[in-house]
Amino acid sequence: MDMQFLNAQLKSLDCKELRKHHAKESDCETVVNQNTTVLLNGKPIVVYIADLPKSTDSLFDALTRIKYDTSTRTSGMITSSKIFGYAPRNAIRNLSCRAASIAIQHPAESDILKQFAMVAAEQYHATNGELAKKHARMTEEKVKPGYRMAGSMFTSGIVNHNNPLKYHFDTGNYVGVWSAMFAFKRHVEGGRLACPEIGMAFECANKSLTMFDGQSILHGVTPIIKKRTDAVRYTVVYYSLKQMWACESHEDEIERMRQSRMKIENSRKSKA
Repeated sequence: MDMQFLNAQLKSLDCKELRKHHAKESDCETVVNQNTTVLLNGKPIVVYIADLPKSTDSLFDALTRIKYDTSTRTSGMITSSKIFGYAPRNAIRNLSCRAASIAIQHPAESDILKQFAMVAAEQYHATNGELAKKHARMTEEKVKPGYRMAGSMFTSGIVNHNNPLKYHFDTGNYVGVWSAMFAFKRHVEGGRLACPEIGMAFECANKSLTMFDGQSILHGVTPIIKKRTDAVRYTVVYYSLKQMWACESHEDEIERMRQSRMKIENSRKSKA
């Protein structure tokens, strides 16, 4: 696979102010639309693969069959997405570490999403082997096998369906490692991944893959321009949640939840 290398310089921007806004095409001077490794001080910070060597048709087909969850953010923007992989413990809702609900709602599609974690991992190892090995080692040492997708370094993921996300930093992932994002476009212009601090926007072409550290690089989505009524843009993002380090085996998690419910019930009875 041919790969070009681009050197980046980090700009001094008001990221707090930028996070109030949607990305614009004019925010970045360079549009990356071919296989590219972006270097900062000699180290890779973004890899963009425009033409994946493996077919992603089964992944796209699975995305079209999923029923997405819609929500309204504090900004008023309506988003459509679906979590997959594994979720950490939620004390407020009394939920144990567990598989995301898609595993029950769409089991076949969930399995395909998990399988493609290995496709992403292969490209991660091929383009930034040192960091990929570090990432995999952290997962192997910190996360129980039952919470790793397809034996990869990734624990979790999200599918975004036509989401024009504002500028943001990702949160909750391991520090200093990469996430991997497949993109699919049908009858859409725009929808690029804008990274204004390095002055680059990544095309997110149909069947492309972008890998970078979303916790340290500010990023957003440029306007999604639909050319037909059936136009669609999906991104499938794989990442590793640090909260998964606290998860015990499935059996121990179930017992923990049972004990917690018993305490709540006993507390209610004592107050009655």
